Amino acid sequence: MVNFEKLNYSDLLIRFRQMEPVHQAAVAGLLFLVVYVPYAYFLLRLNLAESIIMGVTSSILFMVVYYFTSYIIMKKSKKLANQSLGPKKGLRK
Repeated sequence: MVNFEKLNYSDLLIRFRQMEPVHQAAVAGLLFLVVYVPYAYFLLRLNLAESIIMGVTSSILFMVVYYFTSYIIMKKSKKLANQSLGPKKGLRK
């Protein structure tokens, strides 16, 4: 768990990167929602119901895009890590 008495942002980032992509997307989507609803309410001058609806739909879209992007990047990085470092058969000189 995170020690809130000695809050260290690098520890929070390490914890975040250790999470599964689904959990990362949920945390990022919740953070996006918390920021976007006040933005829509105060700066875009929408009423509370409109700003919540707009924030939820934007947050869901953000979570879906974040999940698929992180999944694709993670899949490619695992694929590159599993490849052998030496030359492939038939490519030797």
